[in-house]
Parts: sequence; structure tokens; C-alpha cells
Amino acid sequence: MPLVPVRLSELRSRGYAIHIQSGLIHQAGKALRPRFKGFAPFIISNPTVFGLWGKPLLASLKAAGFATPGLHQVPDGERFKSFAQYQRALTALARWGRGLQAQPLVLLLGGGVIGDLGGLVAASYRRGVPFVQVPTSLLAMVDSSVGGKLGIDFPAPGGLIKNLVGTFAQPAAVLIDPSVLATLEPRQLVSGLGEVVKTAVLFDPALFHRLERNAAGLRRGDPALYAQVVAACAAHKARVVASDEFDRWGRRALLNLGHTFGHAVESASRFRLLHGEAVGFGLACAADLASAEGLLQPRGHAEMARLRGLLAALGLPLRLKGLALPMVMRAMAQDKKFEGEARFVLPRRLGLSVLHPLKSLASARAVLAARLD
Repeated sequence: MPLVPVRLSELRSRGYAIHIQSGLIHQAGKALRPRFKGFAPFIISNPTVFGLWGKPLLASLKAAGFATPGLHQVPDGERFKSFAQYQRALTALARWGRGLQAQPLVLLLGGGVIGDLGGLVAASYRRGVPFVQVPTSLLAMVDSSVGGKLGIDFPAPGGLIKNLVGTFAQPAAVLIDPSVLATLEPRQLVSGLGEVVKTAVLFDPALFHRLERNAAGLRRGDPALYAQVVAACAAHKARVVASDEFDRWGRRALLNLGHTFGHAVESASRFRLLHGEAVGFGLACAADLASAEGLLQPRGHAEMARLRGLLAALGLPLRLKGLALPMVMRAMAQDKKFEGEARFVLPRRLGLSVLHPLKSLASARAVLAARLD
């Protein structure tokens, strides 16, 4: 079974492994048994994902000798990554765990919403119980399931802020089965590619070139291709997390490439836009802003043209309709990453991005105005 280790450097922290294997969901119990024999599993999922993958997961746990798991299901959609759903899931876990003798093990079966919300539930219950990410969306596999950032969207003056409330807590393991992507809706698959392209722009020109060569196969959902892409992205994310587990030193800030623009349009759309779609749009905007700010290295101009071409080839949006610029700017101004100044992660070329402060949002506004219809 291929493993990607996450070696955490912070004091009092521990590492864990990202397991990547086609068919792994049918062997999840076997993979977990050596470390968690005797634990009582509790699954947090949603109706769509559990309907597809709940039966093989339950069968694998039973075959490995685990007790019948508890179960809580959260409705589908980003709008349910809320305090109300967090409270309901926590209540369900607390009721199930009342009088429980064995230690709980929370299994998060789903995409980014389940991983973020369910992880926060596990990190809160009894001041933290172990949890395992079992991501079923491409976006969760390559990004949100790795690194321990947990959270819910929360209302603030001016609108709903994505991931405003949350914490850091690392999973005990991540189990990735690329074969489950075969059941993903095409739009969800394309959305996940937004985070894949971000990773390639940040760290891996060779991966970027592979994406360019195989754009058609990625749109078709080629399983062998996705196994390679997921492993590459997970390894890059693991290295960044290992160097800055709690996002204290600015190293993890680079992972926000495309996200300042992306979160703003995602929030302004009231989450009609999927996260990866918003990130793809944000990457195009970041390239525009890098050019406007004079940051692009000589070859960077040609590479950013390639970036726009790749985004289009993968089906990610370069322009958006129906969003009012003032609403997007209000959402951007409330970005939780802005601490006294507006800071954007901007590319200089493939494989080199920088954290760039802006004295005002005027240039970002001009970039958005050119890409909002």
C-alpha cells in the first residue's frame, strides 16, 4: 500500500500516514486494525456518499473485528458547514458515546465539508478524540483531508465568512481510494482540479506539464492518471504541513494561491460556485494581478498564458457572470488572512510564488472588474 508520511516538526505533535490505494475503502478496517484494535468507530458522512460507500466501509470494519459503528449524516452542500450542523453532529456523537467504555474513533467519509466539520467535532468532543479522514472527492483528497485545518463557515457583519471558526487538529490517518472518483459528478471532479492546478503552479512544473498533456484524460476521469495526480499533490501538501503545522511561520500561506479571490467569489455567490471552481477563477485573477504588479519574471508571462489555457482546457472558469463587483469586494475585505494589510499569494513563474502586500485593493478590484461579466 503506497504511503505518504506526514512528519510533523512541532513539539508534542505526532506524524501520520496518508494511505493511497485503489479499492482501499474495501480494506479500511484492515488498514486501521493494527493501530486502532478495540476502538469504537463512529462515522460522520452525508446521505449521497454514505449511500455509495457506506456498505463497503461497514463491511470492512466488521471483517476487521470492529464493533458496529455509530453514524451521523450531514446534509449535502457547503451551506451545511455551519454551526447548527456542527452542534447536531456533536450532540449525536455525545449521545452515542454516553457510557461508552472503548475509546471513540471518528471516521470522516465524504468531501471537504464532512472533513472540515466532522474533524472539528472530533477535535471538540472530550477535548479531542482520534479521527481518520476518508475523502471521497478529488478536492478533499488533494487538499482538505491533509494538514489538520478544521472549521465551519460563520456569519459576521457583512456576510458569511468561510472557515471563520475552527482549529488545528491532525488526523490519525488519511485513507485515500482514488477508485471512488468514478462515482463523482463531472462538475465535482473538475472542481477538484482547481486545487490540483494550484499545487502544480506552486511546487511542480513537471506536474503542470503532465496536466497540460493529459487534460482530456483528466476530464474523462482516467483512474490511473488520477492515482498519480493524487499521490503527487498529497506529497507536496505533506511537506508544507510538516514544515509549518500550525501555520505560524508563513510557509503554509503559499497554499492560499488563488484563494483570496476564490473565497471572495465563492462567498459572494452564496456558495453556488464550488470551492475548486472559485480557486480556478482565483488562479487566473492571481496571474493577472501578478502581471499588473510587475512581479512576473521574464518567462512568467508565457507561463501564465499557459495557466489560463490549462484552466480553460480543464473546464475551470476564467470569467464569471451574475456576481456584483461591490459584493465580491466586500467579501474580500473581510478575508480572515488580512491582518492590517491586504496580502495576496502571487505567482512569479511556475514553481515560484510570493506573498505580496497591497496598500489598497484598487488593483485587485481592477482585475476582478475585467473578469466579472
